Amino acid sequence: MQIIHTAGAPSHTGPVPQAVEAGGWIYVSALFGADPATHAIPTEARDEAEQVFANLAAILAAAGADLTDVVRVGIVMRALQRDRPVFNQVWAERFGEHRPARSAIEASDFGRKGENARFMIEVVAFRG
Repeated sequence: MQIIHTAGAPSHTGPVPQAVEAGGWIYVSALFGADPATHAIPTEARDEAEQVFANLAAILAAAGADLTDVVRVGIVMRALQRDRPVFNQVWAERFGEHRPARSAIEASDFGRKGENARFMIEVVAFRG
């Protein structure tokens, strides 16, 4: 197992890696739309969703992969019905014709205290 880390995406506080790779499989830990340097969450939902995908692309690149290698995405949203349409727009723009499996659930409390992130994703990719 290899730990994946890049300064191009926010780090976790504590013993959680950004991602790990094992046998070509890349598992991205809980990922937010926070600025990699400041950890600030954008005020607009679209900006936050775009930052989530920028962070994901940076982590995948550090693992020698890209968005076309994504197999599955699990999404947590603070307000699913409100924010899913804008998230889906950014999803379609970033993935294009690539269609990884996904799920989306709503949860009222996740992430760092006080950040109030709208989105969190967990990703599985395969670099084969």
